Amino acid sequence: MELRLEHLVKDFSGTKAVNDVSITIQDGKLTGLLGPSGCGKSTTLYLISGLESPTSGRIFFGDRDVTALPPEKRGIGLVFQNYALYPHMTVYGNMAYALKIRKVPKKEIDKRVHEVARILEIEHLLDRRPGELSGGQRQRVAIGSAMIREPRVFLMDEPLSNLDAKLRVQMRVEIAKLHERLGTTIIYVTHDQTEAMTLGTRIVVMKEGVIQQAAAPAVLYNNPINQFVAGFIGSPAMNFFKTHLFEREGKKYITVRDWELPLSDSQSFLLKKRGFEEGEINLGIRPEDVLSTLEAKEASGVRISPPVQVQVTARELLGSEVTLYFELGGEECCARVEPENQAKPGDIVSVYLNLDKIYLFDRENKENLFYLS
Repeated sequence: MELRLEHLVKDFSGTKAVNDVSITIQDGKLTGLLGPSGCGKSTTLYLISGLESPTSGRIFFGDRDVTALPPEKRGIGLVFQNYALYPHMTVYGNMAYALKIRKVPKKEIDKRVHEVARILEIEHLLDRRPGELSGGQRQRVAIGSAMIREPRVFLMDEPLSNLDAKLRVQMRVEIAKLHERLGTTIIYVTHDQTEAMTLGTRIVVMKEGVIQQAAAPAVLYNNPINQFVAGFIGSPAMNFFKTHLFEREGKKYITVRDWELPLSDSQSFLLKKRGFEEGEINLGIRPEDVLSTLEAKEASGVRISPPVQVQVTARELLGSEVTLYFELGGEECCARVEPENQAKPGDIVSVYLNLDKIYLFDRENKENLFYLS
C-alpha cells in the first residue's frame, strides 16, 4: 500500500522534531528512514503509526486520510528494538494475542500462528517464553507477532539495535528475504547506514526534522545532494578539506594548502553552470579514492593527482582491506588501501587522489556543486 505524507509537522514545546515532511512511500517497497539520533526519523514513524499525532499536516494510506485514526485502525504491524513481548506468555501466546482480542476463531488462530512460525523458522520455539530465547529469536517472535495481523504496512523502529554484530547481519538477511516473500510495504528506521544501504530499495536521509534526500542507496552514495548526506553515507566517512578554486591560463584548479589539483573540463563546466568561477569551497573524497603508490600505478583510465607525502597516525587491519589515518591539509584524513600495504604509524607515505571521484561543496550552504538532478 502506498503511503503519502503531506507537510507533516510535529512540534514539541517549540522544537520541531519533524519539520514540513512531504514524501510518497511506494507500495511494496522497503524504505529506510536514516539519520543521526534526534533527526526525527522515529517521530516520523510514530506519526505514521498513530502513536503520535501531528501538529499539522496529513497522512494518507492509499487514498484514505488516516491522520486522525488510532493505531489499531490503520492496519499496521509495529516492530520495536526492545521486542515488546509479554514475558509471562509463550511464543505461541505472544503471536496469538492480537488475534485473540479480535475474537478470531481458535482454529484460525492456530493455523495462522503455525504458518507464520514456519516462515520465520521458529515453530520449535512456540512453547518457550521470551526469557528462554536469544536476542535474534526474540526479534523473530516480535516480527511474527506483527506479521500475524496481516498488516498492510510494517513499521520497524531500529529492530536490530539490541543484537550483536553477527546476529544483525543474519537478521538483515532474514528481513530482506521476508520482504521479498511478502511484498508488503516496510518502513525501516535506523541510524545504521549499513542496515539502510543493504535493506532499503529507497532511503530517506533526515537531519533536524527535515528530509535531506530520498533516493536509492547507490544514488545517495554516488550523487549526494549536499555535504551532510555525503558525509553520513559511507564507512569510513568521506574526507573533507577546505580548498580554493582558481583559474590559470584558462584551466581551473583547486588547492589543498600547496597541493594543486586540476579539474576536468566536465567538472569545470558544472561549476560554471552553478555560477562558481573562483573562491573558497569544500573538497570531499571517499577513503577508497585516496590511493597508495601501488594503487595509483595500477589505476588506468582515471585522472590521478600528483603525490603528497603524509605521516601515518593510525592503521586498522580489517582483513580484506587496511585503513590508514593521517593529517592532510590540516584535516584528519583516511585512505582505504590494499591489505598488503604494510604502512604503520609514524611512516611517511605518498598518497594520491582519484581526481575523477572528487566532490566539491558550497562553503556556505553545503550543496554538492556536482549534483546531477
